[in-house]
Amino acid sequence: SVGERLYGYLPMSTHLVIAPGRVSEGLGTDAAPHRLPLPSIYNTYNRVLRDPGYHPAHEAEQALLRPLFVTSFLIADFLADNDDFGAKAVLLSSASSKTALGVAHQLKARGAVQVIGLTSPGNVGFVERTTCYDRVLAYGDLASLPPEQQTVLVDFAGNGQLLHDVHHHFTDALRYSCLVGGTHWDQRAEPQALPGATPTFFFAPKQAKKRGMDWGPGGLERRVIAAWQPFLASVN
Repeated sequence: SVGERLYGYLPMSTHLVIAPGRVSEGLGTDAAPHRLPLPSIYNTYNRVLRDPGYHPAHEAEQALLRPLFVTSFLIADFLADNDDFGAKAVLLSSASSKTALGVAHQLKARGAVQVIGLTSPGNVGFVERTTCYDRVLAYGDLASLPPEQQTVLVDFAGNGQLLHDVHHHFTDALRYSCLVGGTHWDQRAEPQALPGATPTFFFAPKQAKKRGMDWGPGGLERRVIAAWQPFLASVN
């Protein structure tokens, strides 16, 4: 209807003409032929006034955090879906980044592993105040972690030297090495053989598709909203 507001990955443009596909009470999809090859997450729009995760007073937080929170949810769910690869701790680099904070919040709420954040020395205080992590360390303090502890790395930094250091610190105790982001994009390094688990890129649409099949229509959306509500409350 005229005046209705939609929320999602809108193309950067002056306008958007949508070819309505699947439309429900809370969602609408764009079935334009040139967009069909995209993962469905990029073609699905929330109908704002029918979205249980929408709060008019927190539009700024939603615009800033919610798109990345979906990725955070899927990463945390991927780890849970794989029993954390047998690890007792999950180490997140670039711990102050929005996606890392979302993952940490989900992991800590689940309570199955110790959640450890790695960040720059100037961000340690901020990251500790978020209370999303069980422990926060500056990058230079990596060696203080017990090298025998079974650990998963979720790497948001993309820093080649840091990846090298983490793998060589934990060696075979590194059960999984999940590459997500590149906040340190200018410090990447050429791929090389590393001890421990092989670094593997995380592709959020793949996990979303799997959960769509596991949980049926609307199942993923309902779970994301249920997780989003307490995370939103934690940042206000």
